[in-house]
Amino acid sequence: MSKELTLTVISPDKILYQGKAESVILPGAVGYFGILPGHATLVSQLDFGLIKLHTAGKEFRIAIDGGFCEVKNDQIRVLTEGGDSEDDLSHDHAIELLQEAEALPTSKEKENLLKKAKVRILLHER
Repeated sequence: MSKELTLTVISPDKILYQGKAESVILPGAVGYFGILPGHATLVSQLDFGLIKLHTAGKEFRIAIDGGFCEVKNDQIRVLTEGGDSEDDLSHDHAIELLQEAEALPTSKEKENLLKKAKVRILLHER
């Protein structure tokens, strides 16, 4: 049995992450769930949230805008509608995104932009 996972996180614009991890926590549609090496084959819908991966004693976080994941043979593939890593945008920019979303009239688009902005703010909170 492998001691590492291979994680690939892909959005339409870019590859958000591709590399090894010791464990991964994903934002499932009904709550967060964890993946360790040797996990059973799985396909799951994902919600807005943070992917948390642990490698070499460090935690790396990626904000995603929903999507799907597949886990098979210690490989995790995440396809998401959009995402950012901690290095992609600052906390101040995330606050600006939230303020812009709050100013919009009530709609499904506003709801999604609020979720997106709140997840981006979480990227910078420890």
